[in-house]
Amino acid sequence: MAELGLGTMSILKHGEAEGRRILEAAYEAGIRHFDTADVYDHFEVERLVGSTFAGRRNDLFLTSKGGNEWTGDGMRWNPAPSYLEQALHDSLERLQTDYLDLYYVHGGTMEDDLDATIDFMRRQKQAGVIRQIGLSSIRPNVIRYWLEHGELDVLMTPYSLLDRRIESLDLDIPIVGRGPLAKGLLTAEWSERLSDKGFEAWDISDLRQLLPTIPKPIQAYALAASKRTCAVVLPGASSVNQLNDLMEANQYEVDPHQLDDLLVRLPIHPYTKHAT
Repeated sequence: MAELGLGTMSILKHGEAEGRRILEAAYEAGIRHFDTADVYDHFEVERLVGSTFAGRRNDLFLTSKGGNEWTGDGMRWNPAPSYLEQALHDSLERLQTDYLDLYYVHGGTMEDDLDATIDFMRRQKQAGVIRQIGLSSIRPNVIRYWLEHGELDVLMTPYSLLDRRIESLDLDIPIVGRGPLAKGLLTAEWSERLSDKGFEAWDISDLRQLLPTIPKPIQAYALAASKRTCAVVLPGASSVNQLNDLMEANQYEVDPHQLDDLLVRLPIHPYTKHAT
């Protein structure tokens, strides 16, 4: 059965105190899979997760990501082993732990020296610094290379009712699905979240027609759909109220026949970039 985790990218939206309350409320609700990254709020989310759960490390499945380097001019992609080694060390320090259950390379392109990055991750796993090797990617060409050469344990990629692209690759690997609520479009607040830009392959007119037809509560069906494909479903929350709504939706017993019908009528869009 798929696990519900918590993505922490937005937990500091309303300040440190609310962020800490979100983490504690998630823990009290039974969540143990906490996902973060060094770039979230410029290292501050990792520090908050580390300080909040100090002394409870053994209760957690703790993950982070590296590869995006802050420079004087902003952020740049840097998958070089020399940088990743420092990034991983710094993440461990901020998270107050000597190992990560799962560490992701936070992106990548076919222009990278992928073999060097893969070798670095393999050595970290052999040394016990990380327990599992992960890749966070939306590029099918990069995903395929890692699957063939990288001893990859876990793939993180977007997954929701509105973005089922990963199903088109027919992969045999555990998937951590981020964005299961599609930036709030798969919640009761969908009309307030609509943008003229649409969402992924959907334009705004298609969304206006589709979203009212999804069974209620829409958030519960969104989470249940993600659990059909993903080993871990990873929504986020920027307030305790959002987290409480999430937990309520997760406990709701959806009608499996309605869910089946919903998945049948929603398309699996193909990848349009980086497919080869």
